[in-house]
Amino acid sequence: MSFVLSRMAACGGTCKNKVTVSKPVWDFLSKETPARLARLREEHRVSILIDGETSDIYVLQLSPQGPPPAPPNGLYLARKALKGLLKEAEKELKKAQRQGELMGCLALGGGGEHPELHRPGPPPLRAAPLLPPGARGLPPPPPPLPPPLPPRLREEAEEQESTCPICLGEIQNAKTLEKCRHSFCEGCITRALQVKKACPMCGRFYGQLVGNQPQNGRMLVSKDATLLLPSYEKYGTIVIQYVFPPGVQGAEHPNPGVRYPGTTRVAYLPDCPEGNKVLTLFRKAFDQRLTFTIGTSMTTGRPNVITWNDIHHKTSCTGGPQLCDSSSFPSPWLLPFSPFLLWESPNWRRPPTTSSVCFHPGPDVFRLTNKNKKLQTLADLGVGGPSSFGYPDPTYLTRVQEELRAKGITDD
Repeated sequence: MSFVLSRMAACGGTCKNKVTVSKPVWDFLSKETPARLARLREEHRVSILIDGETSDIYVLQLSPQGPPPAPPNGLYLARKALKGLLKEAEKELKKAQRQGELMGCLALGGGGEHPELHRPGPPPLRAAPLLPPGARGLPPPPPPLPPPLPPRLREEAEEQESTCPICLGEIQNAKTLEKCRHSFCEGCITRALQVKKACPMCGRFYGQLVGNQPQNGRMLVSKDATLLLPSYEKYGTIVIQYVFPPGVQGAEHPNPGVRYPGTTRVAYLPDCPEGNKVLTLFRKAFDQRLTFTIGTSMTTGRPNVITWNDIHHKTSCTGGPQLCDSSSFPSPWLLPFSPFLLWESPNWRRPPTTSSVCFHPGPDVFRLTNKNKKLQTLADLGVGGPSSFGYPDPTYLTRVQEELRAKGITDD
């Protein structure tokens, strides 16, 4: 029987954001496997605090944490995930208790009714002075078993565990997903997985999601140790170029047979451990054709063009260029744009690229030139931060991993 409670019937108050749990189970989880608890907090963007307690039970309260907007059904999913984690911790606690009892018997050489537990070895030592548990290699006594739940709370926990989260009725022909261990009616989960191959409770993917990104694109990666991103000055920069030639839309696109223009996009990541982790995830997303799609540009309104597909990239180092005179170049998106931002340096050089665009060094301005080095326009270099798709943005690497996880792209 699980010692994890799903309602606040014993302690009063709302149950939508609270979970009650036996003290030994919570202490075991928070002390023995704190990383799993931290991962749950990070994935669901919630804080978990002890809101009250009795002699043997903690009342845990879940609250949204992080920048808005909060994920839809965030607290509901976080609460379900926490209950699952507590159940796993309870099983591990019981297993540890059984192992501790067995090891205690073997170490002390107890015979009694179980001579099969004896192992050949040296003769028993003479009695020694009493020592604290564990001082001579003996395992400490296991924590006491949690007390049984009151009947009413036990019935409520059983009732919720037997309810299908999809149809909200009693589970019929229960089917439990292999990775996350969430259970549903067999018919409900079969239909749900036909729509999206992910658990409706936690969003964990089953199978591989493939998008409709044009197949003729390339992802080019280089590293520049001299290019420094705000807030990551002690690291270099990872420069990602996505290059797509013109093509014709296929059957999976909005307008099959209609041509689309080519494009080049550039994005930046800090060359730090977390940035390289995101780079690996970006590669997986690109290989699964999830990074781009074909549709209508949100910036220009042009149809039948290659657009981003809800995996946000930092396309500028410091917020992105903002034109100071819109009449100087009314359609900047028509340029074969491949921006490389060069910091102020007396020995700057143009990056190796066939693009017709380069940047003049300097923190305040850059010059947009063609292959003949003729001046086309002069623009201010903005520092808009997150709102302009640039740095600094302290939570970007965490947010983009959540976006990737929503598409089934993870590091496991």
